[in-house]
Amino acid sequence: MTPLRRLLAVIGAGLLFGVLAALVKGHHDGVRDTIGNLSTPWLLIAFAAGLHVRSLPRGAALGLAATLTALLGFYVVVAVTADDGHLAHVLRENRRWLFSGLLSGPVLGAFGAWLNRRAGDLRFAVTAVVGLLLVLEPIVIVSARVVPGWREVIHWHLSPGVYAAEAALGLFMLVLAWRRTR
Repeated sequence: MTPLRRLLAVIGAGLLFGVLAALVKGHHDGVRDTIGNLSTPWLLIAFAAGLHVRSLPRGAALGLAATLTALLGFYVVVAVTADDGHLAHVLRENRRWLFSGLLSGPVLGAFGAWLNRRAGDLRFAVTAVVGLLLVLEPIVIVSARVVPGWREVIHWHLSPGVYAAEAALGLFMLVLAWRRTR
């Protein structure tokens, strides 16, 4: 695949992911809100983009492109469906997540490229990384609810069952990765 086609595919996939995530989330509390606010899929969009190259700078660039287009798609849909089309207001209110994406996109994209270059068994490595991310997010969420001062970071209403399912899926993937090494 040519670099331009790869970039266009990453941008298209990121945009599609962002739009679908916003539509799943909706603008109410509950299970859909919790699913729409899961962090792991946002990290994986950049990680997956980086897996398509072996160069760390290219992986970082693709991870950033995937993350920014996903965030743009997400917030455009949120602005249209929940905020009467006021995109500037939605972006201003969510600048914490935009800035987080400026960091996480390149880091996870570069990590995907590094893994593509270094992993002896890429399928095992990807399965293990995805499993770890799925398991770690619920741990971070529980920590944010318990550790003093962190509660302000997690301010929406959460559905614990979604995080339990996420952790179970992560454990399943880790078992798959472990079994692959045997």
